[in-house]
Amino acid sequence: MSSPNPWLMEHGDMQQAQPKSYPIALTQLAGVRCVVVGGGEVALRKVRALLQSGAHVCVVSPALHPLLTEWHAAGQIEHWARPYAPDDLAGAFLAIAATDRREVNAAVAAEARQRDILCNIADDPDGSSFHTLATVTRGSVLLAATTGGESPALAAHIRRKLEQTFGPEYGILAERLGRLRAEVGQSLVPAARAQLWRALATDDVLEMVRNNDLAGLERLIETLIAELKQP
Repeated sequence: MSSPNPWLMEHGDMQQAQPKSYPIALTQLAGVRCVVVGGGEVALRKVRALLQSGAHVCVVSPALHPLLTEWHAAGQIEHWARPYAPDDLAGAFLAIAATDRREVNAAVAAEARQRDILCNIADDPDGSSFHTLATVTRGSVLLAATTGGESPALAAHIRRKLEQTFGPEYGILAERLGRLRAEVGQSLVPAARAQLWRALATDDVLEMVRNNDLAGLERLIETLIAELKQP
């Protein structure tokens, strides 16, 4: 038997420590104005995630990453081709400061605080009011990892592990269960509905979907519902 790790014994209580942040997912961002200050690689990652959420993105930067330039030419983002200036955050729901100049990022954060706007600062996690997460999407299933801004590299590593562990079967099953909720409606009593969801959210069912045995899944659903409807 291996001996206990002294460091883990000393710092084991860190696993029980309360997180510094409260994880949430912003919804209904479609058409919502979001301002990203900066036009480089970091800004590119932030803008991509905002566009995937349907947000209306305005990028403030004298120069743009080539891909951001393409998106602007295609009308996907708004671009103010100049340095950040006071009042650039007027009307914004959230702001992201992603320049390579600390004083500019700090000025963006100050305006965001003044306007009660959510703000993420690329080089100052403690000064940010929110952190972006390293995410993996499988249909409607969203898996996310964050280190609270302590180590983006570690968060990215965790994301890669999630990508390897959780395949497309999770999204496929989630979509089918979502439709099933509407189909079942109130035809089952609450206790029977809960039993149905537990029976379908298992590794065996995921393996069935992974093997593309969707016909088998439908037969299983029919069998379970018939059994649960019996008095």
